Amino acid sequence: MKLGFYPRLAADGIRKNRRLYVPYLLTCICMVAIHYILTFLSHSEAVCRVRGASVLCSTLQMGADVVLVFSAIFLFYTNSFLIRRRKREFGLYNVLGMGKNNLGRIITWEALLTAVISLILGILLGVIASKLAELGLLNLMGCEVDFRFAVSMRSIYNTTVSFLAIFVLIWFSGVLRVRRSSAVSLMKSENVGEKPPKANWLLGFIGFILLGVAYYLAVTVENPVSAILYFFIAVLLVILATYLLMIAGSVMLCRILQKNKKYYYDPRHFVSVSSMAYRMKRNGAGLASVCILATMVLVMLSSTSSLYFGSEDALNSRYPREINLELHFNKPEDMNEENLNWFRERAQNAATKLGYTAQNFRTYRRAEISGLLEKDGVQVEYETQNVNVNLLTMFYFVPLEDYVQYTGETVDLPEGKAALRTFSCSFTGDTLTFKGHGSLSVAEVKPGSIQMDESALGSFDAIIVIVKDLEDVADILGGTGGDEEALQLSWLYGFDLNAGNEAQRQVDEALQETFCSWENMGAHGCQYYSSSTRAAGSDDYYASNGGLFFIGILLSLVFILAAVLILYYKQISEGYEDQNRFHIMQKVGMTKKAIRRSINSQLLLVFFLPLFMAGIHLCFAFPMIRKLLTLFALYNVGLFAATTVISYCVFCLFYVLVYRVTSGAYLSIVSDREVNV
Repeated sequence: MKLGFYPRLAADGIRKNRRLYVPYLLTCICMVAIHYILTFLSHSEAVCRVRGASVLCSTLQMGADVVLVFSAIFLFYTNSFLIRRRKREFGLYNVLGMGKNNLGRIITWEALLTAVISLILGILLGVIASKLAELGLLNLMGCEVDFRFAVSMRSIYNTTVSFLAIFVLIWFSGVLRVRRSSAVSLMKSENVGEKPPKANWLLGFIGFILLGVAYYLAVTVENPVSAILYFFIAVLLVILATYLLMIAGSVMLCRILQKNKKYYYDPRHFVSVSSMAYRMKRNGAGLASVCILATMVLVMLSSTSSLYFGSEDALNSRYPREINLELHFNKPEDMNEENLNWFRERAQNAATKLGYTAQNFRTYRRAEISGLLEKDGVQVEYETQNVNVNLLTMFYFVPLEDYVQYTGETVDLPEGKAALRTFSCSFTGDTLTFKGHGSLSVAEVKPGSIQMDESALGSFDAIIVIVKDLEDVADILGGTGGDEEALQLSWLYGFDLNAGNEAQRQVDEALQETFCSWENMGAHGCQYYSSSTRAAGSDDYYASNGGLFFIGILLSLVFILAAVLILYYKQISEGYEDQNRFHIMQKVGMTKKAIRRSINSQLLLVFFLPLFMAGIHLCFAFPMIRKLLTLFALYNVGLFAATTVISYCVFCLFYVLVYRVTSGAYLSIVSDREVNV
């Protein structure tokens, strides 16, 4: 069956412009496949059966939504480039007698063919790859794999409807662009130069200021909770500043190079610099887009990979022992050895009755309270609804005996004095005053390390106050009020079993049965208790961190495809624009060797600028991301630094490969004496 007139024209247009359409179609296919995979995994029976599935499935669905939004923006941007490249062809059709309605039919059939090819091949690829993705995800989480193959009609429907909506918007935009253009403007669309943006020094200065503000926020933020808000503000500022600096920087760079006569009139540089001068704005915007995408890839890969490979470190920080108990008491004197021994014996007996031996014990007493750390003291009485929790400081009072025994640190503490260990905050002065209550004399203040295994130390400003006796603290702070409870007293006790996860769950259930009677606990001064196991935490950690790592890989693939396509189309479009210029230079004696040298000069001048800028962005983002990772109990700075460096090096190698491929495409275009229509 023969195709009709308009479908044939559309198919011929795609075939003749395959250098432009094939990368676009491949990108559409990959994005459809990735969206199907993420949607499939978010509803997969095998994934939904694992522990922590609710968090994991929500994360996967969020990843699918991100892919969809990014696909809409990026494919719309890419299609506008394709329409721009085809305008001259459409102008020729218009001159030969085709009206705007006829051109609209051609665009309609091209959009229909693109949508059909992308959806069919994309969903087919997604269905084939979905099982491999499921196996990879379950393996990352350390779960038992399921080799049964399944196809999700729900995911096919969601992906088809979502991307059809995107293709309809793209089609409407293409038709509108052509209908608003005259035949003359269509024919001359590729020959229209760009004027340098005005007030480029002002744009550059604004961009420099915005980037400085973003970098300042990134390196000065100390509170991890505050870092969440500042991170998004910094990201927006970096994106805007990068575009301004790249656009203005292209303008200033070309002007500086043109004023350098020795450099400008060199055959290697003359053609490249003069051609760049007419596309500065677009060139800068393209480079800025690549820089932002590269930064996003590097941030995602470095952070998610460090979270995944640092899961054990995070578990050790959040769950210092396999079995962890926290018992809360009314008064410090209730935490006497008699009462604590009563709980110790029953906890160990719960493990012994099941055939396990408790060992590697962890124990210390603690009092805690939160307050506003101000210059003249600590405000511990406040109304919760009127206070920003990010401004609060946690105070953990630990007896000297327990602190030394637990940490192994030697502390010389004079009688009546206290020693401070600060986390994410600072303290100066020789007296710690609690407004309206009393004060403690301070013997020494040192920055602390995460050695008391308090997960809260990584999330809030915190100070460990080492004292001789908790009773002295209770005398000072026992009468606090406000919306918060008074000073909270607790005893933390934990031990290892050196057994599997199932053993930990059994012992935890036995402990709940042992301590279920409040009368027995209350008789020994305990208000209530809570318990946690590393096994339960391990399931949640590997579910969330494995899912984030998996999504980070897929989203990085999406952003890398986008960056490659931008670079490719940038080289292709500039190649066609420079084609006639190089042909003229060849006629006056410029050799192909000289052309290659000129091309390399141009590409090296601007191609690696986004990579350099992405590296700078990543360096300044490092402190803020490190703070955010502490919210996941990851304090291993060395691991995060290593994954960041490795991610950047691998991306650099990939970037060099893209450079070689795209520079080859550029060279083949400008060396071809036949000017394509």
